[in-house]
Amino acid sequence: MINMMYLVLTALLALNVTKEVINAFVTINESVELSKQNVDKKNANTYAAFSQAMSVDAAKYTKVNDQAQQIKKESDNIVSFIEGLKADLIRKADDLKPTEPVPALIDMESKENYDIPTHMMCGDDQQGRGALATDLKNKLDKYKKLILANVPKGTEADYQKRLETLMNLEDPKKAEDGKRTWEMMNFYHNPVVATVALLTKFENDVRNGESQVIDDLFNSVGKFDFRPDRLQAKIIPNSTVVTNGSNYEAEVFLGATSSTLAPEVFIGATWDSVSKTCKGCEGTPLPTVGGYSKFTQASSGEGERKWGGVIRVKKGDGSIEGYPFNASYVAQKPNSVVAADKMNVLYIGVDNPMSISVPGVSNDKVKVTIDGAGSTLKANPAAGGGHFIATVSTIGAANVKVSAEIGGKVIPMGSFPYRVKRVPDPVATIAKLKGGPINKNVLTAGTLIPILENFDFELFFRITEFKMTIVQKGQDLLEFTTTGSQLSQQMRDALAKGRPGAKIYFEYIKARMDKGDPSTRSLPPMSFVLQ
Repeated sequence: MINMMYLVLTALLALNVTKEVINAFVTINESVELSKQNVDKKNANTYAAFSQAMSVDAAKYTKVNDQAQQIKKESDNIVSFIEGLKADLIRKADDLKPTEPVPALIDMESKENYDIPTHMMCGDDQQGRGALATDLKNKLDKYKKLILANVPKGTEADYQKRLETLMNLEDPKKAEDGKRTWEMMNFYHNPVVATVALLTKFENDVRNGESQVIDDLFNSVGKFDFRPDRLQAKIIPNSTVVTNGSNYEAEVFLGATSSTLAPEVFIGATWDSVSKTCKGCEGTPLPTVGGYSKFTQASSGEGERKWGGVIRVKKGDGSIEGYPFNASYVAQKPNSVVAADKMNVLYIGVDNPMSISVPGVSNDKVKVTIDGAGSTLKANPAAGGGHFIATVSTIGAANVKVSAEIGGKVIPMGSFPYRVKRVPDPVATIAKLKGGPINKNVLTAGTLIPILENFDFELFFRITEFKMTIVQKGQDLLEFTTTGSQLSQQMRDALAKGRPGAKIYFEYIKARMDKGDPSTRSLPPMSFVLQ
């Protein structure tokens, strides 16, 4: 929006419009400055996160931290260079002495002066090359290359596209008013106020580019977990149901524990939160390894078994804090558990994760098969024992059969039917909207993105084709078709001429899954009204 306002006001300046237009650039500059300050604060928080991560796990974060610091240094250099340009422009335009302070843009005397910025930025060359504008262009080009050399692996193409949009340094394809170069298009015959606002915009572009890449660098290693200020007792049992003759096992640990904490687990103990004393903590605690303890209790008979205790911790100031916990499990005869992790159906064309276990029986003793609906089942080592991936190819029903080896005998544990369905159709969106009022610039820059609503699987569709229709009062109906998810240039050109109130329809939208089911889906249409 700021870029569009800048272009409009620049065009008005060419028509020698009044002082109000000049002052409008002051407002734009202030708005972009505020945006830049907000990005600076965000970037400062990210660099602080890098610093904190380095203090805890330097080996893990050294490489991305070095890349981020290199980008920070270059970003600061470019912003410092541009700030110097702005100060020199204002100083020379107002004919200030070196000892006089540089006024704010709003306080300038010669806001409309265009000889100074033209001479400084474009020089005497007819194409505007070789002066400060070319220096700025070269620095921005070098900066873009630095970012591309340091982005996380696999994101280079995406960043290339983003940077070309954020910092377009190409000469215009078609000369306007004789301006054939990037330098002339941006700085020739522009008043000081417009030139300073544009330079501030370039500073903001640099900071935004910096923000995107350092965020991705930080997240490429993994989100850093800061030390919490609240602790809570946690219990993770292998199963809450055991078979007679087998053992109940559970991991008891202090949530968000760190290497500075040495928790002691006392089974059967109680904690008095008022007096800060523990009854039953006089004996020997459970062995603690890696921040958690393992509790084992033999099961006999059937029914609920309750247990609990206290996790005791010595804090940094030497005081003792206790965290009581309670849990229970049910002892019963052998049975099996089969569950689709996502939903109660299996879907064609996707990996359907399933958890299959027999309480009281180790996972390597559980045997699983599946049949029907072109189904297959394989272990999922990444998720651990008892986890599988089911795939199906036809609509209908699949049947999961479970057996377990107990006491040297293979015992059937049940058969579990599942419905087999296609993945539901996604819905198309633009700028996260499915219809209604929309800003013209947002729509013009948008991309059709299909999303699956109320669906838990992580899978993606892509738009393969669509039709766009523009209905505008007093004009003929305009219809366009294109392939892919991007608006064609014809569509964008037509939208650029659209007036508020124009209705935009997207119809005959086709989409396919990225992988899996190859069928083409027809998505519901969308309708928008330009604001």
